[in-house]
Amino acid sequence: MAEWYMLALYAAVFATFSTLIHKKILYKEHTLEFVTVTAIFNLLFASVFLFKADFNFNLNLLFIIFLVSILNSVGTIFLFKAFKHLEISVASPLMGFESAFIVLLAFLFLKEGVAYIQMWGLVLIISGGYLLEIKKGEFNFFQPVRMFLESKYIHYGAFAIILYGISAVVTRYLVNSGGKFAINPYTYAFLIYGFNAIILFIILSVMYDGIQGVKNGIKNIGWLIIPSSLLFIIHGFLGLLAISKPEANVGLVIAIKRISIFFETFIGGELFHDDNLLLKVISSIVMVIGTYLIVA
Repeated sequence: MAEWYMLALYAAVFATFSTLIHKKILYKEHTLEFVTVTAIFNLLFASVFLFKADFNFNLNLLFIIFLVSILNSVGTIFLFKAFKHLEISVASPLMGFESAFIVLLAFLFLKEGVAYIQMWGLVLIISGGYLLEIKKGEFNFFQPVRMFLESKYIHYGAFAIILYGISAVVTRYLVNSGGKFAINPYTYAFLIYGFNAIILFIILSVMYDGIQGVKNGIKNIGWLIIPSSLLFIIHGFLGLLAISKPEANVGLVIAIKRISIFFETFIGGELFHDDNLLLKVISSIVMVIGTYLIVA
């Protein structure tokens, strides 16, 4: 099997196309309907994981996996709300902060160390994300701070990062093949997708119209639900396989995956005619350099 960093790189490629398709769908589709329909199709496609699944583990861990699914489900709702309302060249680089947050959590709770040069990488990631928010013709050093305080959709993205960060660290603890539990990644992925589908359908049913919302979502999304779901599963599972490697660092895996932000910002910005694209591409390049320093 490929090294952990190659798995993370492959995940970045699939994540790029996944994000672009999601943004296209979200232009017209209701966020909660979209994430619920996607979760249901994710579960259908993830059923192939059962061929390599192994349920020979402590079933008490199912409760922890269910809690991780709650974090993922809620994080997905908030993340896609952010992607729906923010320019893709803002929303994608915003996720660069996720790797910095996870590296910190992994250091505190998993004792996964960070080298000096990797710390500089984190500084560049944060700096690139800060530059991202500067608008053309309105340069002011404190402008991004003001935008963060005022934009609820950036708050949504930040909240999603926190939830995903906690989820990633717990996942690393559970699936690390050299760790205490070493849950089979195929088993873990199937359970996560199963719980996600159930949780999101319950939320849709309580807040809106349940099964009718699913029907509307399938009708509105159309054939795009197939590549949308498949790309989502592929990049997610490749990332999970990378995290399961004993020699991997969960924060560095996520950092490599976030190399996709450059392509999402450049390609997506052109496709969706985002404002001030040049500065946003520069910001993304800074964040990619930071990611390289983390991996180097």
